Amino acid sequence: MESGDGVEMDTLLATAHALAWAVHLGGALTMHWVLRYAQREMPGSQVGIVCKRSGGRYRWFALVALGVVGVTGVLMLATTSDTEFAARPGSPSLSLADSYGRTMLALSVTWVMLVVAVAAMAFWLHPAQSKRSRPNMTHEQIQAERQRIGQAIQRMDRVLRFELIAGLGAVAIGASLHQGGLF
Repeated sequence: MESGDGVEMDTLLATAHALAWAVHLGGALTMHWVLRYAQREMPGSQVGIVCKRSGGRYRWFALVALGVVGVTGVLMLATTSDTEFAARPGSPSLSLADSYGRTMLALSVTWVMLVVAVAAMAFWLHPAQSKRSRPNMTHEQIQAERQRIGQAIQRMDRVLRFELIAGLGAVAIGASLHQGGLF
């Protein structure tokens, strides 16, 4: 492989990585600050439909984006030579004794937490909001189901907030790597 090919691959990986973070954070911002805000003024029946449709689509965008972040991040790390590390400010290393290594660990843990949060929304919290009352239910059962759905929505709101904060934190942590790390 010629040296120009390596530069092109590095650029492609970095671009895909940045785009994936942008898609994920853009979706998280939209879900939290736009969609959740708009739902405050909607009738309950419309909130359920909007949650079902937007959440159902968002979860796949978010999971794919985080998958791309993980794959490109590992590939960028794997293709960085010791010489390239030595040329960076502070000559960072992947050791926990070095700020760069500790920052990479923090970034990796944050990424795992994001994947777990989005997976929880996709496969547990979002489906919990989708269930509705049936015609043969008693008034008490309907009230209990509404309360359960309300609690599921509250849990989803907390996880969405966590996802947004963790995503912004991950980007800030990742950005610090260019200067040798944060921790």
